[in-house]
Amino acid sequence: MDKETLQAFSTRVTQANRSELVVVIYEIALASIKEGKEALEAGALADARHEIERAKGMIQELMFALDMHYNISTYLRQLYIFGYRELCQGIAYRDPERFDHTINILEGLLPSFREVAKQDKSEPLMKNTQTIVAGLTYGPGSDLRETIGVGVNPNRGFKA
Repeated sequence: MDKETLQAFSTRVTQANRSELVVVIYEIALASIKEGKEALEAGALADARHEIERAKGMIQELMFALDMHYNISTYLRQLYIFGYRELCQGIAYRDPERFDHTINILEGLLPSFREVAKQDKSEPLMKNTQTIVAGLTYGPGSDLRETIGVGVNPNRGFKA
């Protein structure tokens, strides 16, 4: 994953509440699996391993975050374990098609978690982070200019 993509995910993590954080973890895992699959198909085993290790870490985070007091958590855990195992076997056997099983699981669950995140109006988990504000201003000659400020007054502009 390139530096710019990692930076975007990092920014989203700092601004996320619990539900949004789950969505970000899903998206990171999916992006890493897809890049790992491409790398493995291209014969770049080291790059594939690196991306799949990142994806495995994200799936572990999802497993650790489950509240096992709810029945659905048992089913989610089983899906995560299966997906994790498929990633391990895909690398071990150098079979990128196994990654598709995990991709299908995560892509199937992601829309539901996005819907939950839309409804969750709780505060971001991380405190003492810089506020990111983006907006448009008019420059000389009525040119529109995009501005992004970090740590500026949060009452100005559009929060990203």
